[in-house]
Amino acid sequence: MRPAPRWPLHPAPKEGEALSSWLQRIAACYQMEVRDLLAHDLGHGQVDDLDTAPPLSLLTVLSQRSGIELDRLRCMSVAGWVPWLLDSLDDQIPAALETYAFQCSVLLPRHKRNIRTVARWRAWLSSQPVDRACPLCLNDPAEQAILLAWKLPLMLSCPLHGCWLESYWGVPGRFLRWENTDPSPRAASEAMTAMDRRTWQAMTTGYVKLPRRRIHAGLWFRMLRTLLDELNTPLSMCGTYAGYIRHVWEGCGYPLRAGQRLWRPYETLDPAVRLQMLEAAATAIDLIETRVISPPGEQATLFWLEPQTGFTNGLPAKERKQEPIHDWQEMVKAINEAIAEARYNPETARSLFALAAYGKRDPESLERLRDEFTKEGIPSEFLSHYEPDGPFACRKISDWLSDKF
Repeated sequence: MRPAPRWPLHPAPKEGEALSSWLQRIAACYQMEVRDLLAHDLGHGQVDDLDTAPPLSLLTVLSQRSGIELDRLRCMSVAGWVPWLLDSLDDQIPAALETYAFQCSVLLPRHKRNIRTVARWRAWLSSQPVDRACPLCLNDPAEQAILLAWKLPLMLSCPLHGCWLESYWGVPGRFLRWENTDPSPRAASEAMTAMDRRTWQAMTTGYVKLPRRRIHAGLWFRMLRTLLDELNTPLSMCGTYAGYIRHVWEGCGYPLRAGQRLWRPYETLDPAVRLQMLEAAATAIDLIETRVISPPGEQATLFWLEPQTGFTNGLPAKERKQEPIHDWQEMVKAINEAIAEARYNPETARSLFALAAYGKRDPESLERLRDEFTKEGIPSEFLSHYEPDGPFACRKISDWLSDKF
């Protein structure tokens, strides 16, 4: 018998759904396995390439059977996202990593990162299967769809429910077992959900709205991959900018570089390490947006609000009553801000130390001063080998600082 040109039953694909997930739901309508559906109805014998690079012949037959447009079916696999999500599916390009992850900069200046060449590398394609999903989505009988973004090491949380994606075994809609047996989903942090909603916006709209301006989805994915590589940079290579990396890892409560000693591409890391890397990336973005840190990367300013420019509404300006300004209050405020910056910026720490050390040249006094700086939360390694060598003009301020510290 000739196969019917159109399936009588075929649920519509969900937004962002992976091709394998959609075929699984179609096969369930006929009480079949996906492998049997592919082999006996669609003339396709492989099941391991569905979400990466399904052949055009398979997509064409699927379009005939379902009436779904070919372009939409193509976007249900990674191949449909070239060159937005990744530059190419060819893993033999020597400079692929350099082209993708070293053109942007967020936490570090570009000259502080060693350009690396990795054999057989493709952006975001993990060396191991990624089986993570939202428990609330899959527990809903009306959903039961696995998103393509969940099958890549791209997200930590569900953009709809704001909970952690959890590892699972089995087939949604048939047999499913969760690694986390806690019945209540884990709530993700605001930093994580903000980053993941932007990733989801990139995959569903083709752009991402950042505080300064809207950017193309391709730039978002490359900027995020750059940030992950910067967070995996050894501090010995960062010079005076190491404080930014350290501050981020301290902010999310994980060891530096998620405990990694040897550098490896993000895609080949252990799944648990990748999760920590993604959480550190979300923390870094949050710290930049709230202006806790102001790193020197070219793209870091995209996370800042656009500065207000002068404008007028044409109405007469109202004169505001001038409030009295107390110089000493402004000075204390400036000093507190300098101390906060010195906790992660070694250059600021050394400048502040030189100011506080004015008139103190004996080793004992300098050592006591270093101890006071450490009590203020300024890393001791910022000052361990630093000796101030220049005078300051503001004698009264420096003397006051010396007494305070």
